[in-house]
Amino acid sequence: MKASPALFGALLFLTFGTTAWADAEISGLKVTLDGDRALVSLRLKNGISRRLLDRIESGLPTQVVYELELARDRKRWYDQGLARATLELTAVFDAVARETSVHYRLGGELIESRTVRDRPGVMDALSRIERVPAFSLGGLAPGVRYLVRARAILGTHTVLAIIPADIRTDWAESNKFRRPAAP
Repeated sequence: MKASPALFGALLFLTFGTTAWADAEISGLKVTLDGDRALVSLRLKNGISRRLLDRIESGLPTQVVYELELARDRKRWYDQGLARATLELTAVFDAVARETSVHYRLGGELIESRTVRDRPGVMDALSRIERVPAFSLGGLAPGVRYLVRARAILGTHTVLAIIPADIRTDWAESNKFRRPAAP
């Protein structure tokens, strides 16, 4: 049996079909130190689509999940992963008050809640993370170079129309930093 080019093209489209998140990326990933805490800031570009905003406005709780990884920087070799953290942002629309509550959970623990009243505010709340205390550096060696890697999970789609798969951005790396020596 000979496969037709149209069948091959349809199979490729179903497998690698275009999504609204094809251009989504993490940018501006930055780590600042506050004592023994690593504060993470980042920006999600092109990740909040019209479809995601429509889902929020329909009243369904909608999540954007940021996976964070603390790693030891090693030259000419793979970075050594030391710790992981998950930052979950859940948006819930209140149709009566016409406002959206965005809840921030780090490792399952609520760290902040915001109320926004318009689409640009929702987009900003879901795509800009500022100074989240993601990791404790207390047990790490001073003077060694570290970095934080991050990616976003924006939802799911199906492969071959039946296999669920996450929609993820690529990993982004922060600036390198060193834990200061204790005084």
